[in-house]
Amino acid sequence: MREILQSKRGSSPIFTAIIVLVFSLIISTVMYIAYVEIQTTVIRNAMKTGLANLAYTISEDTYTALRESDFEEYVAKLTGESAYRTKLENTYKADVLNAVELGSYEYTVDAISLDFTRDGMKIRYTCTCDVTFYVRLFGINMPATAKSVQVEGSHTAKYG
Repeated sequence: MREILQSKRGSSPIFTAIIVLVFSLIISTVMYIAYVEIQTTVIRNAMKTGLANLAYTISEDTYTALRESDFEEYVAKLTGESAYRTKLENTYKADVLNAVELGSYEYTVDAISLDFTRDGMKIRYTCTCDVTFYVRLFGINMPATAKSVQVEGSHTAKYG
């Protein structure tokens, strides 16, 4: 055994095993980074889908607000704490949940928030969430990386 480890032939398989191990670690890391980017894109697309549905609802409500009531009052409902804003946030979260799973052993989506601002006759909305990705080591899920995902949209009230 000692002769095998000391001979040049014996060191060759050990060196080869180390090289194979290093390359497999590099490939695993690259694949994990690609997986994180793909999943982040899937979550961002789900958020965009929810945002498109939200934009349609806000467009209809803006039109109604401009025709039947006061636009300033509608903006106050959006930017302040109101039952209407809570309803929009819950509808948005349900749309995102229908498009993508919010939690699994691979990742969790937390802190989905919706923010509204006014810029003249334009209503801007910003949707953000935090995604934590996990790696399973020795049977335990450990957080590996966290990403923040943000999607923005706007609607111009042009009916007035």
